Amino acid sequence: MGAAIGAVFFKERFGAPRIVAAGLLVAGIGLMLHTG
Repeated sequence: MGAAIGAVFFKERFGAPRIVAAGLLVAGIGLMLHTG
Protein backbone atom coordinates (compact mmCIF):
# COMPACT_ATOMS: atom_id res chain seq x y z
CA MET A 1 0.00 0.00 0.00
CA GLY A 2 2.79 2.38 0.87
CA ALA A 3 4.59 1.63 -2.39
CA ALA A 4 1.44 2.48 -4.35
CA ILE A 5 0.98 5.74 -2.41
CA GLY A 6 4.62 6.65 -3.06
CA ALA A 7 4.23 5.95 -6.77
CA VAL A 8 1.04 7.98 -7.12
CA PHE A 9 1.70 10.97 -4.87
CA PHE A 10 5.51 11.26 -4.95
CA LYS A 11 6.05 10.09 -8.56
CA GLU A 12 8.40 7.31 -7.45
CA ARG A 13 9.34 4.48 -9.77
CA PHE A 14 7.11 1.44 -9.34
CA GLY A 15 9.06 -1.44 -10.86
CA ALA A 16 9.12 -5.19 -10.35
CA PRO A 17 11.57 -5.13 -7.39
CA ARG A 18 9.27 -2.81 -5.45
CA ILE A 19 6.24 -5.00 -6.20
CA VAL A 20 8.12 -8.11 -5.05
CA ALA A 21 9.34 -6.40 -1.88
CA ALA A 22 5.83 -5.22 -1.03
CA GLY A 23 4.45 -8.72 -1.62
CA LEU A 24 7.09 -10.30 0.62
CA LEU A 25 6.34 -7.77 3.33
CA VAL A 26 2.62 -8.53 3.22
CA ALA A 27 3.30 -12.27 3.22
CA GLY A 28 5.60 -11.94 6.22
CA ILE A 29 3.08 -9.92 8.20
CA GLY A 30 0.37 -12.42 7.31
CA LEU A 31 2.52 -15.31 8.53
CA MET A 32 3.30 -13.55 11.79
CA LEU A 33 -0.36 -12.81 12.44
CA HIS A 34 -1.42 -16.35 11.50
CA THR A 35 1.12 -18.12 13.71
CA GLY A 36 0.38 -15.82 16.65
